[in-house]
This record gives sequence, structure tokens and C-alpha cells, in this order.
Amino acid sequence: MLRFWRKSTEELSATSGNLLIRRASERDAKGIIDCMQSVMDERIYLVSEYYLLTEKGEQNRIRNPDDLTLVCESAGRIIGVLTLQRSFHSKSRHTANLGIAIRSGYRHMGIGTAMIKRAILWSKEREIKKINLEVFSSNTNAINLYRKLGFIEEGRRRRQFIINGKYVDDVLMTYYTDEL
Repeated sequence: MLRFWRKSTEELSATSGNLLIRRASERDAKGIIDCMQSVMDERIYLVSEYYLLTEKGEQNRIRNPDDLTLVCESAGRIIGVLTLQRSFHSKSRHTANLGIAIRSGYRHMGIGTAMIKRAILWSKEREIKKINLEVFSSNTNAINLYRKLGFIEEGRRRRQFIINGKYVDDVLMTYYTDEL
């Protein structure tokens, strides 16, 4: 069980055994890139196969006050990353896009659930009304988690990807923070 406590209005951390979930800092850039690339190397959970941001680019993204980056650490190693990027267009400023990646060997431990709950709370505090994400239809564990947390399917791009020689849909899911 991950336990949360508030250090300040900007920080929320969670601990469980040797796991720590916290807001990322610039010094985490290299570890974030390493974690993301490890999940991309599996070639089944994320669209991209190579992490495109440099360490400097990642640091710039972390510094953006409109975005949230959470990391989960185990023994000083980043094993999970969540990003929530708010739209910069005035017409869609009430929305944000969520992405999450957990290293192999650390899934099904409640890390993703805890990180997403924190992102939802952060969004509500900033009057973000709609959190969007995309997930492969083949990733049923993630889809079930998102549904459990209150995300709904808003659309689907059929046969959008080919993974391991099979067509896979792009499932578009949304969480409304003001509960329509």
C-alpha cells in the first residue's frame, strides 16, 4: 500500500517499503530518459521506440509550471514516470494529456494507480477539467486500470498500429475532473 503525505501545496509524496513517488526535479532527467527508454525497448507499450528528448530538453520540460512530472524511485533508481502536459492553446487550456511508463518488474504493484491519483488531484487544483490519454487496445491491464480510476473511452482509431504483426487499435480515454 502506498501512503501519501503532503509536504506543501506543491508536493505530494508516497512511500511504500523502498518505493518513493514524488514530483520530478531537473536532476531526474537522465533517470527519466533511462526509464522511458527501457519501456520503449519492450516495443509493446509505447508508440515511439526511441526517447527523443535530450537531458537538457527533459530538464526544460520538467521546469514548465503547466506540466506535472512524477517519478517513482526504488533504491535511487527511477522505475516509473508519469507526465501530465497541459494544452497551451487557449481553446483547450482546460485539458491535459497523460502519459505513464513503469519499468518491467515493477508493474502490478499499485505504482501506476498512485501516480494517476496524484495527477488527478494536481489537475483539479489547477482547474484542468479533462485528462486525456491514448492506450493500445492490446494493453488490457492498463485499460482496466484506467476504467477502474474513472476514465471512459471517448473514441478509437481502428487498426492504427501494427505490433508483433497484428493490428492494434488506439483507444482514446478521458477523465473528467468535474465529473459531468
